[in-house]
Amino acid sequence: MAGVLVIGSMNLDMVITAPHLPEPGENVHGTGFSMVAGGKGANQALAAARLGEDSFLLGCVGRDTFGDFLLDALAPTGVDASLVKRSETVSTGVALIAIEEGTGMNTIVVDPGANMALKVNDLDALEPYYPLAGTALFQLEIPLDVVAEGARRAREHGLVTVLDAGPPRDARIELLSAFDVVSPNEKELAALSGREVRGIKSATSAAKELAGAGIKRIVVKMGAQGALFLAGGEAVHVPPFEIEAVDSTGAGDAFTAGLAVALAEGAADEEAVRFANAAGAAAVTVLGAQPSMPDRGAVEMLLARGESV
Repeated sequence: MAGVLVIGSMNLDMVITAPHLPEPGENVHGTGFSMVAGGKGANQALAAARLGEDSFLLGCVGRDTFGDFLLDALAPTGVDASLVKRSETVSTGVALIAIEEGTGMNTIVVDPGANMALKVNDLDALEPYYPLAGTALFQLEIPLDVVAEGARRAREHGLVTVLDAGPPRDARIELLSAFDVVSPNEKELAALSGREVRGIKSATSAAKELAGAGIKRIVVKMGAQGALFLAGGEAVHVPPFEIEAVDSTGAGDAFTAGLAVALAEGAADEEAVRFANAAGAAAVTVLGAQPSMPDRGAVEMLLARGESV
């Protein structure tokens, strides 16, 4: 099967645009405040659905207005959110996001809230879903014991396991090596490897450090520089697509969802990374996290046009 099973976070994103990102102690006059459904898990589940695959989401929100908002937002998208838990004691997770005009760069502060109320025994609900999926996609915005056990069960059922390695949260190599594919961005790669990462050369070196510790396949999200893929000791740079950046929020989620979808469909590794690159690039052209998750047509249009050189 080619469906994508997503185990991860759900947040309400509070977004504001500013002429520049504030320095500590600086007050910046922003515009365009909005509240948007987000969270890496929900974003990736939505992206997988828009990219044309069956998408199933296990997460946790509070039994509150924000939780209602997030579930209502997913209802018309095609994502099967029937697995989402409701906490009676912890409020829904919230992210505060500032976006810089002109560059689309952002800063994000997250209160994970009910995301951390997800328990290992909540994974029991996934048993009927494993035969419906080709990949299982995780992030690190939920309890790490749930991530580790979830990966073990998914691999036991024959699914390709993909980890979006953000945020790193001092995740140990033992956890990362339980996955078939690990996908950090540059900052996450630096945190995980203990090496400075600035550009393709240093990213290759840091990725090889992780590979030497037992991580089989590493896909590094490098934004305007595209992506880097490492497997079997060989590194391949996949160039970026030329686009006009509006907002980078959620672009990494679109990328990782694209990677999971392509792998579920049986794509070869480099082909899957190129598809993921296109998904991430398409997301940067739209404001907001979930609103920017691209459909299949937008990704295929970029693929047909080709990367920048």
